[in-house]
Amino acid sequence: MKNLFIRHALAVSSVVLFLSQPAHACDVCALYTAVQVESPIQNAFRLSLAEQFTALDRIQTDGHYTENTYNQFLKSSVTQVSGQYDLSNSTSLQLVMPVVSRTWRRIEDEAVQRGSDAGIGDITMLAHYVPVNYSSGDLLARLRVFGGVELPTGDAHYLGEESAPGHHGDEEGDSHGDTHDEGMAQHSVTQKHNGTTHAPQSANAIHGHDITLGSGSWDFPLGAGLFSQWKRFIWATDAQYTIRTEGAFGYTFANDWMWSTAVGHYLYLEDNAQVALRARLSGQYKGYDTGKGGVRYDDTAYNTTFLGPELTGLVTHRWQGILGYDLPINVNNSETQITPSYRIRAALTYRF
Repeated sequence: MKNLFIRHALAVSSVVLFLSQPAHACDVCALYTAVQVESPIQNAFRLSLAEQFTALDRIQTDGHYTENTYNQFLKSSVTQVSGQYDLSNSTSLQLVMPVVSRTWRRIEDEAVQRGSDAGIGDITMLAHYVPVNYSSGDLLARLRVFGGVELPTGDAHYLGEESAPGHHGDEEGDSHGDTHDEGMAQHSVTQKHNGTTHAPQSANAIHGHDITLGSGSWDFPLGAGLFSQWKRFIWATDAQYTIRTEGAFGYTFANDWMWSTAVGHYLYLEDNAQVALRARLSGQYKGYDTGKGGVRYDDTAYNTTFLGPELTGLVTHRWQGILGYDLPINVNNSETQITPSYRIRAALTYRF
């Protein structure tokens, strides 16, 4: 009975630990999601469905809030289907396929443009290994490491905008967006007043690297996570570093760090069902993207921190789920970018 409790207490918390990574203006950088459940069980198979919706409608210039005069926004939905097979009690293989849907409103050729697109993103293949799985009395501790490759399966044609002349404000119209004459944007001089940055009103905050469905590159995520429990209290932390290579149109996304730490408590804890509530602090850091010839894109670096609650649950030893809500509490960025106002995460996993 005690071993059964330990196994499923670990399971419900592990769902949260590696469910979702932070999303930002460069949402393609966050397509990798490892829906990792309980410790590997030899020959077990798991199927997971995870959704992450991010609303980006705040414009910042060099870390300062900028008036969103023309109501630019980007609504990003990343639905990830994941299958995992456990080779042994410590090793498993995982395949993650994201389905990406985006809707936006931005400034193109001094006019407001609406657009949307959807399709398969960059598929990720991973290997997981659990070198430490310790339990003694009321204390549990588990260490997991993982690594893999992200394939260039997503449509990356929007990255072609980045190499076009004047691509940061007056580039050619996008074939996936319909331009509407909703008023011409007027140029103004960038100023600061009472802590608010007033950027040129025609500045486009949403570019090809924000709305692309894929990167066109072979990338390599590496990471580790530690979960611990003492009685009903939970603490977990994880970090992921992704090595990016040159992709479509010579565009290279900067290598990025993703991290999270969470503390929580079991609200309900029985042998066949558990419910836990946690507070999760998470973030992502990314430098400047580059183009052909090493040209640096100055509106691509950021450092973002989120904070929000998570509710997790496990039922009948097989069904596991999560629901989370994240708010940005600190956003530092370079030049003018669209930034998130909130994020919603949900996932459901079934073990066969």
